[in-house]
Amino acid sequence: MRHRVCAALVEKQQVLMVELHTSSRAFWTLPGGGVERNETKEEAIVREVLEETHLHVTVERQLYEISIRQGTETCFLVQRVTNSSVPRLGIDPELPLDQQELRAVRFRPLKDMQDDPQIARLLNLL
Repeated sequence: MRHRVCAALVEKQQVLMVELHTSSRAFWTLPGGGVERNETKEEAIVREVLEETHLHVTVERQLYEISIRQGTETCFLVQRVTNSSVPRLGIDPELPLDQQELRAVRFRPLKDMQDDPQIARLLNLL
């Protein structure tokens, strides 16, 4: 069982998202990933956001936790650390460089993402 975490970084009515291209589909999602052994969920989300977006964040609070096939997905509301850089595309260190699934990172308007299940859940909690 491997638990997952995701981050909701909301600024000026926009949410930070990453674009993934897997073998079966391409989609936008909140930054996040798996929780490592001996790592808290809060530590995991700070690490995942840094790996995928080059942003330093702090956790404000947990937004939700749902059951998924592999365990749970916990979403945290995060805030960019003061003087943190602009988002830049990072990597997934678990994948070889020639097999990266991350394709883009950017802030997307919340109003344009209302049909996305993660964002719909997020909007109900903000």
